[in-house]
Amino acid sequence: MMWLERVISLFKGRPKCPVGVLDKLMLDKEFSVLIEELGEEFILDSSVYTDPKEITGMEFSGDEAYAQILFQKLGDIIDVDISMVEMGLFSEPADVVLDSGVIMVSEEGSEPASSKFTEYSDGSVEILINRGYLNDPDCLVASIAFELIRLKSKVKGFSEDEVYMEVALVFYGFGVFNANNSVIKMDTWSGDLRSGWNIKKGPTQLSLEAHGYLLALYSCYRGENNPQWTDSLVHEVSKAFNVGVKYLKFDSERK
Repeated sequence: MMWLERVISLFKGRPKCPVGVLDKLMLDKEFSVLIEELGEEFILDSSVYTDPKEITGMEFSGDEAYAQILFQKLGDIIDVDISMVEMGLFSEPADVVLDSGVIMVSEEGSEPASSKFTEYSDGSVEILINRGYLNDPDCLVASIAFELIRLKSKVKGFSEDEVYMEVALVFYGFGVFNANNSVIKMDTWSGDLRSGWNIKKGPTQLSLEAHGYLLALYSCYRGENNPQWTDSLVHEVSKAFNVGVKYLKFDSERK
């Protein structure tokens, strides 16, 4: 009986991983692949960006000219040749407000696209970013960086898997932007005759728990202790990050 109580006590005291077993295996795998491809020195020396101004050197203006400057700066950081790349913006079909006040989304089916990547036979590339992201600096940075990492992966012959590229965003220092976009946000509005709501989520396909674990993995690998960049994480991601750090440290001490 005492033995059983000790076993139960051990499991009760063990921190829980913020993601499930399969998700953990997938993230661990892509993390290891990127370390092998980019090198340990790369991850240890990389900067972590939390504000677009750290990238552009200028205040966020939310216009197309700013997006083009951001595109150029991100290309430099990611170290990818963008001489044959044209970046533009595209618009999703607008919402339609009926006389009854009901909002109908004019597109059918899935969520609005965040970005589009097209490679032409002459070697040129077109990257299109959702115009709506001009109003959201986090989404703008994450979506442009994601497509530039896709371009670099093509050139280097690396994976173009979605999860791989989201992990790569962390390695290149853009994980905070991407993680904060994983939280679903609801905006409400009201007027004299109508009211409504709109649910928004950024370009990432990973859950906020996955982002929290991934950033914890990144921080622990770098040997960081309460890094300053975590202050920029939204509450939900920060909570998942702290759970992930506790889990990883406990797991490390047991080995």
